[in-house]
Parts: sequence; C-alpha cells; structure tokens
Amino acid sequence: MFPSVEDIEGLEEVILDREEDALDKEEDQDDAVEGIGELGRSRRRGRRRSRRGRRRTSRKRAVRRSYNAGQRSTAVKTGLTTQLTSKGQFELRRQQLPAEIQKALKDARMQTVDSAIYTVKSIKDKSDIDLMEASDDKKAGRTNLNRAQLDSGKYFLLTDIVLEYAHGASEEDNDPADFAFGQFALPAQILNGTFEMTLGTKVILPEISCAVFDDTDTTKRKFLYKLSNPKWLKPSMDITPKLNMPKAINNSDKVFNPAVKITLLGTVTEKA
Repeated sequence: MFPSVEDIEGLEEVILDREEDALDKEEDQDDAVEGIGELGRSRRRGRRRSRRGRRRTSRKRAVRRSYNAGQRSTAVKTGLTTQLTSKGQFELRRQQLPAEIQKALKDARMQTVDSAIYTVKSIKDKSDIDLMEASDDKKAGRTNLNRAQLDSGKYFLLTDIVLEYAHGASEEDNDPADFAFGQFALPAQILNGTFEMTLGTKVILPEISCAVFDDTDTTKRKFLYKLSNPKWLKPSMDITPKLNMPKAINNSDKVFNPAVKITLLGTVTEKA
C-alpha cells in the first residue's frame, strides 16, 4: 500500500542528518587547520543549526508536494494496484465507505477480514440460473449467506469471483454438498455461456463470457476471475449473480445432477 507521508519524511530526515553531520565534520576539521578559536566555532555552529532547520523545513515541504501529487496520480495508483492484495484494494478505497464506517474502523470498533461468500446451485435441466436468491438460507454445503444479502453494517469489497462445476457419479448421487467442486473442467455449455452480476439494480459485472473462468492460467487459482475494477457489495441489497447457458445440461452418460458453486472473494468489515 501507499507508504505514509510520515514514513517518507522520517527517511528524508535521516538522510538529511547524515548529510549535515558529514558537513559539520568537514568544517570542524577545516576550522582546526585554520586555527579558528572556540568563539568562532560556536558562531559557525549556530549558523549551521539555522541552515539545518531551513533545509529540514524545505525538504518536508518538497516531500509533501511530491507525496500529494503521487496520491492524485492515476498512473501511480494504477502501478501500485497491480499486485495489491484484497486488503490493499480495500484500504485504497476506504474513503468511499460511509463516514460512520470509516470512523468505526479508525476507532478499532470495526476491523477488516478476509471473506469468501459461496453458494451451491443445481443446474440440471436449466439454462438460466440465479446463483444467489432471496430464498437462500445459510446451510453448510449450500451457502453461507442469508437471503442473498450482506448483514446490516457489513461492506464487502469484491476482488475475485470463482465459478466451479461438479456432478454426481449416478442418478442417486444428487446432493451437491457431497460433490468435489474444483475437480471438474467447466463443460462447453458453461464456457460458451455468459455471467453477469448486479447489486440491487446496480450493475457489478455486465454480461461477460464464462470463458473468463477457464482454468488454463496455471499461475492463479483454478476457475477464478480477478476483477480489474473491484466493486463494493453493500448491506441489505440483493446480490444477484446469474449464469446463462446456450443449452441446459441434462443427466447423461457419467454426468448426473450437474451443479455449480460460485465463490465471491474479498475483504469485509466486521465488529472488532
């Protein structure tokens, strides 16, 4: 994350002190060679202290001007955010939160923690699926979110989306909570489909190709799409990710009761 201006000022002061100490040593040596008495040396030291004070003030002003310009620079921010963690992305956007949430975080009444919101849905015989719904209730193996909404006071910065697929080994194997998500490649019906997501009526992610969830990039988690533009999910608003496929996946040879799991990764506010 962006270093604080105090950190940079402290570093500049250390460098300045080293420079001044070296100059003082050289001038003391010159004074000794020239035979300048203690009174003359005392006057010179006074002038040096005044000079050091002026340089310190000037250096601080220059640091703050450069720092503020860097904070406002889109180019600098873009460079800094390339490898930011979810926590770093959150801190970069903290000022976008409501004032009361910002104050609670500052006063340590709230904290930020990693979060992964997930829901498992059957997609058998369906081509258009709401992956989170108002009828959802928390249940292990199904979802950890009630009513497809964040609880009051919670703000979630969404940075990554994972879409995984699985199916049963037989007709009787029909409970998605027993499936090994992440072990199956995405079928053509999903890869050729689209994904979109809204928060209430606000677009979080417009309709995009599900090919973004393909697992060909071995440098990242499988089936993960990283948002270049992280989005806030706000409390008490419907979170509605949707999967739209060109055709449904039906029970067929060795593919029974197909299902998907969506996981929203990011950083969320919690009580401290």
